Amino acid sequence: MTIAVIWQEDGVLWCAADTRLVVGKNDQTTSEKTAKIYSIPLSVCALNPVADLTNTAFGLRQPHYWTQYGFAYAGAALPATQTAVTATTLLQNLARPGDRTDPPAFEEIAELMCRLARRFMDDKRRFGADGKFQAAFFGWCAYTTRFKVAHIHGRDDLGAFRVELSYPKAPDTEGDPWLILGSGAATFESTLTDYRRNEQHIKKRIPRRVIDQMVAEDRDPSVGGATSIGAANKHGFDLFYAVEPIVRGQPAARRIFNGLDLDTEVGPIGQYIVAAIGVA
Repeated sequence: MTIAVIWQEDGVLWCAADTRLVVGKNDQTTSEKTAKIYSIPLSVCALNPVADLTNTAFGLRQPHYWTQYGFAYAGAALPATQTAVTATTLLQNLARPGDRTDPPAFEEIAELMCRLARRFMDDKRRFGADGKFQAAFFGWCAYTTRFKVAHIHGRDDLGAFRVELSYPKAPDTEGDPWLILGSGAATFESTLTDYRRNEQHIKKRIPRRVIDQMVAEDRDPSVGGATSIGAANKHGFDLFYAVEPIVRGQPAARRIFNGLDLDTEVGPIGQYIVAAIGVA
């Protein structure tokens, strides 16, 4: 499956995941550059009636609210990706007749994410595949002015398939994992314990550093590739690239996004370069 971890630190809700995709009971690697963290935009509009020569249709959009949430998954890649991509398309086009009003609540959007997840897991399972994944939908709730995390979990219990939606409680200590996804969870927890014992001078973004270590040392067959990083704040959600030394101990660095070198593998786009935010 994978490892993906959500945690809160310094007024930001962080997420980190590996990029290895494995299949089968033997965790056979099929890709080292799989995106497992997505940005889910929300755009809300009011629709005013526009008269034409034959009828009255709703057509004039008045956008009045826009933000982004985070989505991370572990498990079956195809239905999880379909969930993220479909949600991105739908949630960018929310509108209602009449005046501008409040956007959907976090829980209402999480319920949509769960319905889509169930639909695409069911579709995959119709054709004999396992199809199950679990996911985190997370971000800033403008109504309660705090971060929230929703856990979507497809599971089989005694042959009965179901998809559960829950809202895990935030940990008491800032920087501790809020939610851990994937088959690499046990390895993550043991590596986290070792890291805190051996690297007591490091206090920030420890879950991300633990995933870095798991990837570098190949501690779990389902975890590898590179580390993806994202963070939600009060204004939305951002995906970051990681700044890595080309040669350890030397100043030259490269920018890695989901295992891709932004300068050599992606390169310029016309007169432009990818200018995302980087984290060391």
